[in-house]
Amino acid sequence: MSHEGMTRLAILVDNSVRPGSSLSSEHGFAALIERGSERILFDTGQGPALRRNAAALHKNLAGLTCVVLSHGHYDHTGGLSPVVTMNPRIRVVAHPATFSVHMKLEGGKTAPRSIGIPYARRELEELGACFEFVEDFRQICQGIWFTGHVPRVFTAPVSRDLLTIRNQETISDTIEDDASLVVETPSGICVVLGCAHAGIPNILEHVRTNLGIDFIHAVIGGTHLGPSDRGETFAAIKALEDFSVQLVAPAHCTGSGPTEVLRAYFGSRFCEAFVGREFVF
Repeated sequence: MSHEGMTRLAILVDNSVRPGSSLSSEHGFAALIERGSERILFDTGQGPALRRNAAALHKNLAGLTCVVLSHGHYDHTGGLSPVVTMNPRIRVVAHPATFSVHMKLEGGKTAPRSIGIPYARRELEELGACFEFVEDFRQICQGIWFTGHVPRVFTAPVSRDLLTIRNQETISDTIEDDASLVVETPSGICVVLGCAHAGIPNILEHVRTNLGIDFIHAVIGGTHLGPSDRGETFAAIKALEDFSVQLVAPAHCTGSGPTEVLRAYFGSRFCEAFVGREFVF
């Protein structure tokens, strides 16, 4: 494997912001990865915070190489329409099931609400989106891979309030479209998570299977440990240790409790990935 120079990863959307800043927080996630002439936007948040924060951080959302979607939830795809408008004929990499039905049943409600992409595929294509649906582990740019579908070898987090429709039946949604980015850097492999619905142990094992590596330098992004029990948090810690991860930077759906557990365990290897944080490898 070979890398192409310095890699910068800036958090543009997250639930929390850099302390003392005027940046906007939002339930969602988006990160801009820049290396040489390549500029890849990974997720788009709900929409409003993306453009405000990008402008405040002097990150131009026009002229992107491509957009990559981690899965089809609104808090990761809501900003897609304006980004496509700013980037005519933009390549959008996503899992084939990204536009599948995603719903959530909230406490006290009798009917679930939609939490999927707030746009029709045709609407986005008419704006200029060129979808590239990828189901397998594939290199999408030099030294950057899209994981595609992640096999559930180990137990994955299951949120009972997340639902989908299959064969006209409402069932639990395991978010089969959940995918991550794998970025090769001079420091080693960096895995960028959107929500990690597939579970960190499964995602890292999937990376090992496809790249044949046992060391991962950094894991950054949403871990989906917020709704999980402590057993899943410690299973994630074990997986991170198995790959000797040197930088653990949780964001978005990690939750305050698991965030503090990770902070206490990893110590100097821990760094919270809030809006305004930029990582350089």
